[in-house]
Amino acid sequence: MRAEGNVFALQSLFEPCDHSAVDEVARSKQFMRRKAVLYSSAEILIDEFPSEPGASCRFFRLQPGPQRRVRFEAGGGHTIQSCPSGGWIIQSRSDSHLTYWLPHPPALRRVDSHGRILSEERASLTSFTVSPTELAVDIDVPQGLLLDFVVWQFAANARDLAADLASPLVLEMQPVFMWGSHTAARGPGEAYRYLIHGSVYENRFEPRRKWKICAENEAYSLYVMLHGLEVATRKRLYTLLKRQLLCSVMARQSEDGGWYHGEWSDAMESHYRLHNGGVLVLEAALEQWPDDSTRTSLDKAAGFAARHTDETDLGLWFLHDSLEEDLELRRESSSPLVVSRTLGKALGNGLVLNTHLDSIIVLDRYRQITGNTEYATVVDAARDTVRRLLALRPAQLLYRLIYSAVDLTLLPSAEARQLPLVLRALKRAAREYLLPRLYVVKQRFPRIVMPGGLIERHISMPNLDLNYHTVNLMDLARLWRRFPDEPLAGVVEDAVSAVRNSSLLSYWVELKQRQALGYWLEALYRLCTLSRKPEYRRYLAEGVLIAEDLSLGLPPSLLGANPEAVPVEQRMPCPSPSDARLRVVNLSSGGTWEILVVNGDTMAIDLAWESGPQKDLAWKSPDGPMPPDHASPLSVRPRGWLLGTDRHPS
Repeated sequence: MRAEGNVFALQSLFEPCDHSAVDEVARSKQFMRRKAVLYSSAEILIDEFPSEPGASCRFFRLQPGPQRRVRFEAGGGHTIQSCPSGGWIIQSRSDSHLTYWLPHPPALRRVDSHGRILSEERASLTSFTVSPTELAVDIDVPQGLLLDFVVWQFAANARDLAADLASPLVLEMQPVFMWGSHTAARGPGEAYRYLIHGSVYENRFEPRRKWKICAENEAYSLYVMLHGLEVATRKRLYTLLKRQLLCSVMARQSEDGGWYHGEWSDAMESHYRLHNGGVLVLEAALEQWPDDSTRTSLDKAAGFAARHTDETDLGLWFLHDSLEEDLELRRESSSPLVVSRTLGKALGNGLVLNTHLDSIIVLDRYRQITGNTEYATVVDAARDTVRRLLALRPAQLLYRLIYSAVDLTLLPSAEARQLPLVLRALKRAAREYLLPRLYVVKQRFPRIVMPGGLIERHISMPNLDLNYHTVNLMDLARLWRRFPDEPLAGVVEDAVSAVRNSSLLSYWVELKQRQALGYWLEALYRLCTLSRKPEYRRYLAEGVLIAEDLSLGLPPSLLGANPEAVPVEQRMPCPSPSDARLRVVNLSSGGTWEILVVNGDTMAIDLAWESGPQKDLAWKSPDGPMPPDHASPLSVRPRGWLLGTDRHPS
């Protein structure tokens, strides 16, 4: 590789390496990742894909040092242009040469010894030269910052990849809600806002510690998004990106099978919900591409998930993070906790519901994918614990009084201003005195399902976080899908009613509470694919309108190919509308087409497809069925929606 001083030739990044200077990072039948150092000043990760000839990728990182100017050269005979799918395309003027895709702008970062990102900004180009004899970019790198960028190379036999990047469908460029950071990704190029130098990060700085962490639940968000777009478009670009994502997840896995995150401390604790995201990636990949390396990685990851439990009076409980197993470390991290023996739990166990449910789901899916029943007894015991916990209803009258006051704190401002003086005083008292002390009541009378249907996140933490209500609802729907015999109907219906029959949804909208609203859409999708109830579809359509208003993006499952929700043989490609103002939700499952189309605009939009459903659908609006035969195109009214279903289900 040629790297003279601070001048780097783009082509040289893809030249054969001196094997003595290269370390292998990860390998499977799907990918190979190696790491090389250039003159001690720069590091590159070399990603290659044996089953996808002609395509390879490099992550480039210039290590921190003194202030300097760095030049990247592509040589003469090249052009550069903006890429509709994100970033830029560098193209040789000769069709026989190579094409390069830079999917995301170079970034300047500060990174600590644990790999957490402490600061981040887009790198500024100080000069840009394009001529028949030269293509070069100069970047000033301040002292102490590193420089990151990523580039793909497509050979002549991979020109289809470059062509696909140049002509994305409307569907490919619409925003997708990410489960980890609650941000929106648009298009394949934006995958590299999350996939940074070979690891997947949340696209947000943790509010208290002010750092970005690696997070495998974000990796699963990306994986489900890429998988949905792969099914919808049949572009092998998304197959490549999925394989690179799988490589990145496996490369970050520790020898003990776990992933560690350090969201709260320098001890680099593991957060088991995030860990479970890595398990789900491996399960989805193994289901699609059976491979010994992936299976070995998955076996280790499942074993790690199954080990971190607590035996309570209710039964076996999956812990939320490794800080729960070390009280001293938890105190040092300032992570909130009420130290108690409530329900016979360990002192550090916060009894966090969503992680417990998620762990049951990923371990049972492990059984489904691999046939290994090693953890079946653990899963059954944890399910028994869920039943007992959800059934707890102590101090019903007391909790009704308390939650009548709590409900006042969840009113939108306009409604709160209309309250009589005495209720405004009660609202203030509830916010300032009751909520900070609610944990005392929960310790004395433990329960997690409250009057009115609200499901709290935990029992042994001092904060009330009802934004997790929709996360719990989603996870209960996931559990119900895996175990249809579980008696969850009443809890689920009450949880939906707690949102729809109160001011809670308006409260979340006013606060722009991305987490609660994004998971509300995800939960409704899960319920729509479990039930034919029309009200779920109406709630989902109205939720999509909210997502449009807040630029939230639609969760990746709504593309219709979530690996745990829709079996491989039942996946149907999500249609792409001709008009980018329309949003499409693919509810197809069980071999039956079902498409929800939502118009968030203030004008009516004709429903036309650039890539349509592969079956004739019967359409209906909120007012009833649309005429089956009409000369003019279907029109989606302003702020309205249409639902299309099979005329002749198979």
